[in-house]
Amino acid sequence: MLRSCLRSAWNVVSSPGLQCSYAGLKTLSKTILKPNSHNISYFSKTISIQPSINEFLKPQATDIGFNQNRSLTKFSLRKGKRKAVKPVVKRFYRLNWGVWIRTICGRHKKLYKKSANRKRRLRRHVFTTATQSWLLDKMVTKFWRKPRFYVDDPYEPYHKREEFFITRKRPFVPYN
Repeated sequence: MLRSCLRSAWNVVSSPGLQCSYAGLKTLSKTILKPNSHNISYFSKTISIQPSINEFLKPQATDIGFNQNRSLTKFSLRKGKRKAVKPVVKRFYRLNWGVWIRTICGRHKKLYKKSANRKRRLRRHVFTTATQSWLLDKMVTKFWRKPRFYVDDPYEPYHKREEFFITRKRPFVPYN
């Protein structure tokens, strides 16, 4: 274990563009592992590694596992305009009051295994959450966010939400 730690430290120190003194390496090789109660400290002493100017000019590599990629084009190459993410437009539908709806995943797969009640439930559409709706709004352009009107739209009764005070269009009249 100590040998692998020293080897990785040697690779860091001996990489091109980094400068380190021999005394720093000597103190590094004399250190030992010191286990603590919660974690293990691999080196008791640190060495100062001073990068050259070329290391600052290189682009920094990031960990791929933490970078999110939603393939959103903010500036196209031809006109410099923002583009909508096509899978969002294909898989989701935006109602006029701002929520996105989608079908349930796997609704066409292995139907012979599913009961009649489950098949009926799979034919429904579900709303996205507020966070998902906000994210989907950012992933499409203004063209897809504004209300769209189609002939014989099956979603026509769902475009209005009069029972909720924020999306209400008509004034509230209490029952007497």
